[in-house]
Amino acid sequence: MVQSSVEDLSPVVKRVSVELAPEQVKREFEGVITHLSRTVRLKGYRAGHAPRRLIERNFSDDIKRDVAQKLVHLSINEALEQHKLDPVAPPRVENGDVANGEAFKYVATVEVRPVINPKDYEGLAAPKADAALAASEVDEQLENMRKEQAVFSEVEGRDVVETGDYATVDYVGTLDGAPLRGGSREGVLLEMVPGSLLENKAEALVGAKIGESRELGVTFPADYAVEELRGKEASFKATVKGIKRRKTPELDDAFAKDLGLESLASLREQVTQDLAARHKEKLEQTQREQLLNALLEKNPIEAPPALVERNVDAMLRGMLEGFERRGLDVSQLGVNLDRLRDDLRERALTEVKAYLVLDAIGDKEKIEVTDEDLDKQFAKMAGEMGQTPDKVKQAFRRADALASLKSRLKQDKAYQFILGKAQLG
Repeated sequence: MVQSSVEDLSPVVKRVSVELAPEQVKREFEGVITHLSRTVRLKGYRAGHAPRRLIERNFSDDIKRDVAQKLVHLSINEALEQHKLDPVAPPRVENGDVANGEAFKYVATVEVRPVINPKDYEGLAAPKADAALAASEVDEQLENMRKEQAVFSEVEGRDVVETGDYATVDYVGTLDGAPLRGGSREGVLLEMVPGSLLENKAEALVGAKIGESRELGVTFPADYAVEELRGKEASFKATVKGIKRRKTPELDDAFAKDLGLESLASLREQVTQDLAARHKEKLEQTQREQLLNALLEKNPIEAPPALVERNVDAMLRGMLEGFERRGLDVSQLGVNLDRLRDDLRERALTEVKAYLVLDAIGDKEKIEVTDEDLDKQFAKMAGEMGQTPDKVKQAFRRADALASLKSRLKQDKAYQFILGKAQLG
């Protein structure tokens, strides 16, 4: 029988003290020693024939470690059940001393979900998500597409850079006289207009000849991705290797046909639909953020640190995968991952709190996830992944991830519930 007590360190962190009787400790010692006696080899003795006293003397620390681990393994779940604790992460155990025939005591720190009685979640204020798309945004996107289809050609008959040119440049960066990590590149195309080298612009090269080098100063912005460079001033030695001009196609039916569409009108229609979808998604994200912030103001809670760190891990993994998809080497960018984790932690904390409150609302409102809800989600994911819904479903089952998916869908339905009750304006 396990004897245990629990101490509240916070609403989400509990300290469980466990004590096991001397008889149980003695049984585990006997079991571990017996196992060693059958398998261990000592000089001068055949396997399984070494005297017990020699085994206890030579393997004392190993025996105590194994006994302590077994005792914790056998008792921790029972102790948690005694106090109806459901950990969100493996308990952190601090073992005490273990001695044969004496009581064994240890302490486990356990993180649990907070007890939440959600309130005041109807009638929350949030912005509408139905603002119309401006026609100027469509025109701007079409112009950007036209520029993206521009063709670059080498300038002939002159070797001096002029305004409006694009110069092919090799550059080497230094900071405080030392080489700047990741600050050297070759064959970079820079536009000869006002702006920073960080934006691939370098008006300071106007007038330079092919083969000529000039020093370009760059001040890194205060919100630059690499924290160590924020606000710092660097110098780049830029050498002109070639001069190009860009020819931009006309915005007409021929341009649309080059993109696989019948006419400029059909291109405009497609661009309008795509922009409208992104515009709506952005508005809905802003709406969601403000609605959840309002919800948390009405329902302040503490989040288990383990869940927050798990969310930080997921966010960081997503960012790093995004860098890789764009062909960026994180090690060359000089990104401080610890600093990046710190930057993400506040957003991760807010998300975890929101999910916990939404889950509690789902319980209170008796919101359930049906088989139909799951099938719709599998169908949606299948379309995005180019798989069949059945394959997606089987993948979730193999990964034992159905419970996690149901929890997320339940939170989504709870969010839709409070959105339907919100005051939008």
